[in-house]
Amino acid sequence: MSVEDRFGALGDERALAEPRWGKLGASPRDLSQVTLEMGNLAGRSTLWTAAGILVPEVMEELAQVGTVDGPIEVHIEARPVQQEGRARVRVRGHCRGVMRLSCVRCLVEFPLPLTARIDALYALGPDPAMKNKKWRIEEDLEFLPDGLLKIRHLVEEELLLALPMNPVCVSGCAGLCAGCGVDLNRNLCGCRATASSGPFAVLKTLQST
Repeated sequence: MSVEDRFGALGDERALAEPRWGKLGASPRDLSQVTLEMGNLAGRSTLWTAAGILVPEVMEELAQVGTVDGPIEVHIEARPVQQEGRARVRVRGHCRGVMRLSCVRCLVEFPLPLTARIDALYALGPDPAMKNKKWRIEEDLEFLPDGLLKIRHLVEEELLLALPMNPVCVSGCAGLCAGCGVDLNRNLCGCRATASSGPFAVLKTLQST
């Protein structure tokens, strides 16, 4: 099943909103090992674009959080720009995929569609601020000492930022019973009934004076 079909099957309406997702075809381009050489891009006047997928095996940091469920779809472009008289490369695009995460309430694994926008600005060479403390730090600017940018690293960073801090399978997840550990979404728990009928249950009805 393609990324487009999986997103539709999971009912993620956000995936249908902007940006528009183009069809990748039956044999999409594998961008897993693609590296942008910023030195070549900075000297060009044309736009570099690519659309394809990243295979789950290369998403090592995402794999530490959950399971990457199928390929990650990527649409990306890189354009040379001038900023304050200095050569820069602006990289923009969007990506999406499906992760399988464990719910923090009931611990059940569930599929979570993820989408992320890409908008990054790069400069070639080392960061001047590392040697010159008086150098004005430019926000949202990343320096590439070797001038190389791996597409998978950029995409993975954006998807990690898109992950929820506390993933839940559904908004109304009842979680696990603190007493017996039963999944309250699937089974009734007898802990409350037992507690209400115990020998000290009458103490709960007393009111302090």
